[in-house]
Amino acid sequence: MDTTFQATFTAADILAQLDAYAEKFEFPMLDNGYVYLADSRLSVYGDKERWVLLVELVGYNYRAGGHNGIENCLYFFGNCLPFPPGIQNFNFLLATDDSEDGPTFHPEDRDRLHPEAVSMLLNGEKIPVSQDSAYYNARGVELKDATAIRIWELLRALIVDHKEGFLAQEEEIRVRIPKDLPLILRLDEWHHNDLAGEEMPSAVETFQLIAKMLETGDPACYQPVKAANNHWKNWPAGGNL
Repeated sequence: MDTTFQATFTAADILAQLDAYAEKFEFPMLDNGYVYLADSRLSVYGDKERWVLLVELVGYNYRAGGHNGIENCLYFFGNCLPFPPGIQNFNFLLATDDSEDGPTFHPEDRDRLHPEAVSMLLNGEKIPVSQDSAYYNARGVELKDATAIRIWELLRALIVDHKEGFLAQEEEIRVRIPKDLPLILRLDEWHHNDLAGEEMPSAVETFQLIAKMLETGDPACYQPVKAANNHWKNWPAGGNL
């Protein structure tokens, strides 16, 4: 630990901001009733004067439908952002599209995979699309109806093989935060607060430890005990409104 590190902010300052946006429901809710969660990632950037916490939620928003519904929502918090913390329309990333092989989704049911789809585009690159239930089972996705594969089922399976393609690229993050701010922690698994159950971030070990880590400048402060719960299987209410 660097004993000369003296942050200009405190852990309490960080937790207060997170709670303030949670109270406005502008903090990541893993069981958002309009979004079927598929993946998530948490990144922390900081130095003595600045801090940024980013939570990415990849999922399917059925209100948008089709490729427009496959989104990565970037929730930014911090004291050096060029925009207000929380949710901003320009912080939704859309990375998929139809390939030259044909439409990915059913023309009459935008929540359903086209029965003849064999591929789609992810960041401009063609990736295969499977109609085989064994493909989904092997990736931990149980199809409700193998003859009508839903987009969120497809997305959850695809992410197993193409995770990085659905998450933000570092250059996409850096155009939104100071380019010289060091990345000090990145998590694929963590214990998240149950916002729908009125649990605030400040009450959760994950964010308490991250706030302390930023205040002290010591990454060793992040030593969680609670089991991770951010996998989509732990939030079955997502997308069910």
